[in-house]
Amino acid sequence: MTVTPMWERVVGQERAVEMLQRDALHPVHSYLLSGPPGAGAEEAARCFAAALLCPDGGCGICSTCDRVVRSRHPDAVEIEPEGTFLVVDQVSEIVREAFASPYEADRRVILVFEAERMNEAAANKLLKTLEEPSERTHLVLVTGAPEELLRTVRSRCRQVSLNGVSEAVISRALGDAGIPSDRALLAARLSGGRLDRARAFADGALALVRDAALGVMTRLDGTGAAVSVAADELMGAVERGLGAIESQHARESEELDQELSKADYPDRVVRRMHKDLAQRQERAIRRARVDLLVEAITAMETYLRDALVPGSPALNIDRPAPAPAARSVVVALDACRSAGAALGQRIALNERLLLQRLLLSVSVGR
Repeated sequence: MTVTPMWERVVGQERAVEMLQRDALHPVHSYLLSGPPGAGAEEAARCFAAALLCPDGGCGICSTCDRVVRSRHPDAVEIEPEGTFLVVDQVSEIVREAFASPYEADRRVILVFEAERMNEAAANKLLKTLEEPSERTHLVLVTGAPEELLRTVRSRCRQVSLNGVSEAVISRALGDAGIPSDRALLAARLSGGRLDRARAFADGALALVRDAALGVMTRLDGTGAAVSVAADELMGAVERGLGAIESQHARESEELDQELSKADYPDRVVRRMHKDLAQRQERAIRRARVDLLVEAITAMETYLRDALVPGSPALNIDRPAPAPAARSVVVALDACRSAGAALGQRIALNERLLLQRLLLSVSVGR
């Protein structure tokens, strides 16, 4: 089966793409797309939704395909957790959308991201929709942890698995996108198998934070003053990274206003699309803040790892490998992992204090 240009957005997942393209011709009601972070499951879900809504089965060049992959089509509804969990109220919204009539297309597609974060009550409520589906609505659950979903939910979905992406595939994809080969190789090396992270390294906020983190690592001297300055520098890099994302969000909001002013949607649809974009952007900023802080910590880990194992291939291939620290490199690595784990718990933290404690632990052994 010929892969249309739209599906080229899903890199290194030929088997899953072929399956979804074939299913788009005769789709079932519910799908479960799963794969490790950065494997492209969200992109695959949007491309699949475009193929279901497109008059030409996913041509990739029409207005329908373009708007679906950009999260701008009224018949492609995106749902993701508003907080720690995807709760009953949000599943009630899914049910309402599932039984609403399409606005433009012949059907509707509901995309549920981070589906594993449904609590038990929400999952049980969703089961009713899976068991008694609407004839004109398709449900696509996307998750990085399918084992955390109720077995009864999984059993009612056609499952499509995506695999991790190799460094070589990521490097080639970045090169195809016009990224210089040396930068593409560095981004792929640091990405941990995540194409989204590699793209952010190649030209984005992650690179800004990484540079700041590696810079402060060379200036720590074990004093509280150096630690305080380093923490301020890292927080400044995080804020600049967030500023770049917020600027992009402002452009997206302006583009949506322009598109909706030309469309003839009912007021309720316009309100919903404005609300959906605002909520996506708010959640994206929250996630980005954590991601940028985690990136600062990860950059420190790569620096320490290159120091600890100087004979192995360096992760930071754009910089000379540091000399092994005299002592406590393993302790410093443990401190990095603990700080990263604390950020991953989705609880309120004093971010500057977290960085200060980490930087002090890292600098003591230098």
